[in-house]
Amino acid sequence: MNRGADTIEHELATVVHALRLAFHDSPDPAFALDTEGRFLMVNPVLCDFLHVEEESLLGQPYDLFSQSTDAERIRASVATALGGSATRYRATGTRLNGEPFVTEVTLLPLRLGGQVVALAGTAMDLTLAGAANAAAQRSEDLLRLAGRIARFGGWSVDAESRTVDLSEGARRILGLPTDVADVSAAAWALHPDDERARIGALLESCLTNGEPFELESIMLTTSGERLMIRTIGEAERRSDGTIVGARGAILDVTAAAAARERERALEARLTATLSSIGDGIIFVDDHDQVTYANPRAVAMSQRTEDELLGSPLWTLFPEAVESGFRDAFQRARDTGSRVVHRALFPPYGRWFETTAYPTAEGLAVYLRDVTEEQTTVEEAQRAQERLAYQAALLDTARDVMLVREIDGTVLYWNKAAAELYGWSADEAVGRSVYDLIGMEPAERTASVGELMRTGYFAGEVEQRTRDGRSIIVDARWQLLRDETGKPTAVFAVNSDITDYRRELEARQRAQRLESLGTLAGGIAHDLNNVLTPILMSVQLLAQDEADAERRELLDTVETAVKRGAEMIRQVLTFARGIDGRRVPVDVGRLLDDLLVLTRDVMPRGVAVEVTRDEPLPVITGDPTQLLQVLVNLVTNARDAMGDTGRLSISAGTLEIVDEYSSVSHAATPGTYLQLAVEDSGHGMTADVTGKIFEPFFTTKPHGRGTGLGLATSLAIVRSHGGFMQVYSEPGRGTRFTIGIPIETDPNAPAAHRGGDSIDLPRGRGEVVLVVDDEEAIRTVTRRTLEANGYRVITAADGREAIDIIEHGDVSIDLVLTDMMMPVMDGAATSAYLEEHHPRIPIIAASGLNSGGDSSAVGMGIARFIGKPYTTAALLTSVSDTLREHRLPPEGDG
Repeated sequence: MNRGADTIEHELATVVHALRLAFHDSPDPAFALDTEGRFLMVNPVLCDFLHVEEESLLGQPYDLFSQSTDAERIRASVATALGGSATRYRATGTRLNGEPFVTEVTLLPLRLGGQVVALAGTAMDLTLAGAANAAAQRSEDLLRLAGRIARFGGWSVDAESRTVDLSEGARRILGLPTDVADVSAAAWALHPDDERARIGALLESCLTNGEPFELESIMLTTSGERLMIRTIGEAERRSDGTIVGARGAILDVTAAAAARERERALEARLTATLSSIGDGIIFVDDHDQVTYANPRAVAMSQRTEDELLGSPLWTLFPEAVESGFRDAFQRARDTGSRVVHRALFPPYGRWFETTAYPTAEGLAVYLRDVTEEQTTVEEAQRAQERLAYQAALLDTARDVMLVREIDGTVLYWNKAAAELYGWSADEAVGRSVYDLIGMEPAERTASVGELMRTGYFAGEVEQRTRDGRSIIVDARWQLLRDETGKPTAVFAVNSDITDYRRELEARQRAQRLESLGTLAGGIAHDLNNVLTPILMSVQLLAQDEADAERRELLDTVETAVKRGAEMIRQVLTFARGIDGRRVPVDVGRLLDDLLVLTRDVMPRGVAVEVTRDEPLPVITGDPTQLLQVLVNLVTNARDAMGDTGRLSISAGTLEIVDEYSSVSHAATPGTYLQLAVEDSGHGMTADVTGKIFEPFFTTKPHGRGTGLGLATSLAIVRSHGGFMQVYSEPGRGTRFTIGIPIETDPNAPAAHRGGDSIDLPRGRGEVVLVVDDEEAIRTVTRRTLEANGYRVITAADGREAIDIIEHGDVSIDLVLTDMMMPVMDGAATSAYLEEHHPRIPIIAASGLNSGGDSSAVGMGIARFIGKPYTTAALLTSVSDTLREHRLPPEGDG
């Protein structure tokens, strides 16, 4: 039995060898399989078909290389052939290289000794035939689909019967039924009357003369929809040339026609817009021929529009090639991005800048005449070159000078930069300037953006030093360029103006204070004129009033009037900077008085500490006004602390060598008495600190502060030649510092410690002429003087007073005159009396200066009394003046 198997195997090998020889040159693939379905033989055609080598197939399973989409059918066919029956099947599959195939395979059983020992197979490649059939079917389907999508269809007209036939697609477009054979009448009815004759004439010419036609016309569907239809027609002929009809197609172009109309409207708007632009706009195609130029571009080109349009750009302007414009346009095309080019155009002697934008049809070019701008840039560049030539001198400059690259890397850093920012040149060079000076991102972006746009930036910017200090610099930055115009670096000059800005703000605050003070002082005269008769009337009534309750009411009125007068005095002190009296001041006594007042007003929970240098220096001033300033600061400190805290009052000597500026006043070099009041209260923000010396500004609740305290205090300190400074932080308290110049005269009189009170003097029948335009003031002054032993005559103005003196029957002993009156004011009256009646003493009164005006004394005026004046002030001034100017009795010489 083993010999039989060997024999069969030998015979099978012989058969396989014979098959290899027989099918070696066959045009169709051929192969042999063993009973396990593995390849025994393959011919070269099969190897080419599957794109594999013969060695890769032999011994491998048959279905491994077929990659069929129907593997079950292949296995069934192999099983049928092994069962002894020939079989044939068609299959699709994929080659090992990924290509699809279609094949028809025939399998034949090979028998030896009545037993199937192998299979012989042949295959027919149907790939191309299947593809052609599939392509034809797809083309037909696509054509039908395209007709539905693109909305087109066919038509024909018989030459003899004039019968119209429409395809399914045409009927669908027009809404005609598909099951009606003759639609001739219905089709013609869809043409409007004005279109039907035109189309009929074209069709008749085609049927008669064979002339093809194409047109767009309006057609209405059976539902009434209005369509724009493009119709194409040509003659249909027999082989002998006889016209038997016409045929063609219709296409629904409604959407395209609407789009064209929109494009025309858009083009009209675009043309209008481009024509209104102040710079040149031109379009060129891919061959650099001009297709459009707006009016400005035509004017700049110095050509006519007809000369420009359709002409090659570089033929019209050959010199522009040498100027680099053609290369710039080509770069825009090559890169597909915007390209800007600026150059001189020699024929016109003008600089032009072009910005080329690539488009689908060519380039859109924005054209600007930049001659003036270029001139400015060139001047700046020449200045840069001069600066570069003088680079050796930069290190001696007081201003910061540095050079940096476009990205901010420092290239040069002068000595002033090192001193201002705290970074040495070795530390700064090679680092980013923005890391060194710490500019805010938004400010940096804005300033650098302007620099890159215009080539220059100038402005004030905020920067930071190495130790974190914020400074303000006046920056002047210049963009440096190379020979080609490319930006290469930035030359910066920065000036530290921090102190200047602070001084400017201080001056501006001072100017605001002065303006407000002038406004406030303007109403003082009228207010004092109102208060003067009230105050004197109350005091006059109180002299003879025995009723206690009525005297209490009069005291209340007097207190209120004095309070109003004090507020006016504060306004005048702020507005006019009243000097007050100037006497040597005992600073120790001043501090003692302040301490007594402080302990009276401070809550028990506030600790008061007083420190003083010994001995304290001597100053000259008004002790009452200075005490008023200190009491005001102590009162503010009490309000800032509440029930608990710490109050520190100190006095000492301060030596100022260099001039400096404080928040409120500038101090000159010299020796000063320094008085400081410091509290542990809630403190103030910088915004509040900058406003506290403005009149009527207050942080206190409504009704608790007038806003005049600090403004008045500042005016008093200034009138003493001193300065005032405040330092405060929110939550950390406030410190006020006052500086008063120290008296250096060793022969100065002793410090003032106050005086004793005196009794009110009375008159002895002297005649006083009261001159005032306010009747109420004349009346109450007359009654007051008469009640105290004087005889009184009144006048409403200076002219009336002079008439009384020169033509009256009574000799005048003294004149009390207001300074501001109509007809003839106090100054003119005093001048006249001094010249013509020098024996008569004059007392001047004014509501503009409640502290007295010493400058008026000696110009015909013996004394000055401020309104509103009290009875005591009036009687004292009159008595003292009469005593100093006592005349000898009449008849003594």
